[in-house]
Amino acid sequence: MHVYLHTRTLFLQATYKLWREVFHMYPWPLVKRVKSCWDRLTSWLTANFPEVKATLGKGASEGEIQKLERILKVKLPLPTRLLYRFHNGQHFSDKNLSSGMAGCPLGLIGGYCFYNHSVNVYLLSLHEVISKTQEIVRHLNLPDTSEYIVVAASSSYIGKFFFLNCSDGQLYVGTQNFPTDAEMMPCVPQALISPVHDFNSDQQQDAMLLWLEEHGRRLHNGMIKILGKGNIKSISQFPEESPLCSTAVTSGVKVSNCIWACTCSFISGLLFLFSFFLLFSLG
Repeated sequence: MHVYLHTRTLFLQATYKLWREVFHMYPWPLVKRVKSCWDRLTSWLTANFPEVKATLGKGASEGEIQKLERILKVKLPLPTRLLYRFHNGQHFSDKNLSSGMAGCPLGLIGGYCFYNHSVNVYLLSLHEVISKTQEIVRHLNLPDTSEYIVVAASSSYIGKFFFLNCSDGQLYVGTQNFPTDAEMMPCVPQALISPVHDFNSDQQQDAMLLWLEEHGRRLHNGMIKILGKGNIKSISQFPEESPLCSTAVTSGVKVSNCIWACTCSFISGLLFLFSFFLLFSLG
């Protein structure tokens, strides 16, 4: 037993040393914070939705990140670089595609589904970041010097895209007017974002990191959960806990209600779409 413990200790020490060497160019507090963010997400997925965890890619190399920066002519914020060093987005196979809905229901961010309106957001791999950013820039005639890159999108036919501004670290979601007016809404209060390119600071936080940390908190505290529809499961962005969801008991029937305003999908002529989500049970 003593020999086993000694050997295991040496192995852990060597592994930790190697890990420190791999990430030596990054501020160490930021490395630990990004790892904690991913650990929180993957622990929830392991316990609740292992099918999504299986789609997470292995960490990207510095060379792969530098290739993206060279092709797209951007400099990734430090937190986003580290997020990709741990997991290079999501990767789907044919078996992940569902015949019961458009696209794949295994997006890490998830979404919503009502009537014929289906959105399920996943994290793009670096390869997809390059291809989708180039495609959208060409389609919208945006300047090649644009600092925006696509980092997440819906896998369904309804186009929902999330754009990271590599200059200031803000994350945006395109609205229905994005194809014509490049209209976007910020996902995180700007005041929360700290300098994202300073290697000498340990306080960097871009919107991408803040967004995923908040997503992890909501998964763990049960505010958002898995929605099952037939034999299809997905992460539902309909809130199921207060303050975004209210509950009342009437005549012995417990009713939970939340309302979700879906205004950001690229549907011609759509102004506002409101969806109510109701849960009934015996009180």
